[in-house]
Amino acid sequence: MADRQENIDAFYWAVGPCCAGCDWWGSINSSVGECTKSAPVAAGDRIAMLGMERASIDPGAGHILTTRNHRCGDFRDTFDWSSLPLPYRKRIGALTKDPHHVDR
Repeated sequence: MADRQENIDAFYWAVGPCCAGCDWWGSINSSVGECTKSAPVAAGDRIAMLGMERASIDPGAGHILTTRNHRCGDFRDTFDWSSLPLPYRKRIGALTKDPHHVDR
């Protein structure tokens, strides 16, 4: 069974540039993470990108939370995907050198 990071990587290679493959994004789970590109914000602003107005548990101040498929103008992927073992790259669909040119 694939682990969380493998699920995130496979999603990125399937859909192309998005938070799942962005250098600024740190996953919390396989669907949601926080963008470390921007400065921390208040709790209410932090969850707004998820379409939430309030949460039953206060997330506290921190970086903005986004879904893995979100993409903004600050997207950046500098990771050397060719450094990963070939069997892993095959499993996640990373068969090209550039995820921006994935056949969809």
